[in-house]
Amino acid sequence: MKGLLIKDYKLIMHNKKMFLILMVVWFLALQNYDGYSFLIGYSIMTFVLLVLNTLSLDEYYKSMPYLITLPVKRTTYVSEKYVLMLGFSLFGAGLSIALCILLHRAQWLQILAEGLTIYLVLALLQLLMLPLQLKFGGDKGRIILIGLLSCTTVLAISIKNILPGLFGIQGGFGAMAQNVAVWFMGLPAGQAVLLILVICAICFTISYCISLHIMQKKEF
Repeated sequence: MKGLLIKDYKLIMHNKKMFLILMVVWFLALQNYDGYSFLIGYSIMTFVLLVLNTLSLDEYYKSMPYLITLPVKRTTYVSEKYVLMLGFSLFGAGLSIALCILLHRAQWLQILAEGLTIYLVLALLQLLMLPLQLKFGGDKGRIILIGLLSCTTVLAISIKNILPGLFGIQGGFGAMAQNVAVWFMGLPAGQAVLLILVICAICFTISYCISLHIMQKKEF
């Protein structure tokens, strides 16, 4: 796995312009934006896209036929992508959170809590993105992901605004969501963290198994 990590790291370092753009966005956001959500979320997604771009480059340069002739198992390739993506996004989250805390030390606890929440939410999105990229490739995978997110948004809006009026269940979904939120907020901190970790572990296991199955079935 070490060789694959070095390979992808060198590929990412070729996108130095992305890091320059990221620094410009950091500067503008910290100067003109009072919230931290955009800055932290943007930083995480930038690092995630840099990692996903290595999949596109592997496909473009037809690296896989060469890699599978080496002592590199397909399971190692999949594991390396997960380690790189989650680790790189965690690095981006830590970097942006540290920068915000450095400039706004009085609100460090709020920034830390908000940053960790954003990272966990986007981590679940990453677990969806990687299998799609492996299955459909770079360009098609992004299009399908955008389509899924758009459909999810439309469905959420429909459930909230359209379906209740059509079927006479006004407030049902909102009340249910509110009850779940109140229940979760009422949990002790240790139990809440444990629940989140269990959900993330389950989602990671499902995503990893799907990606592994995709790679085992692929022909190069």
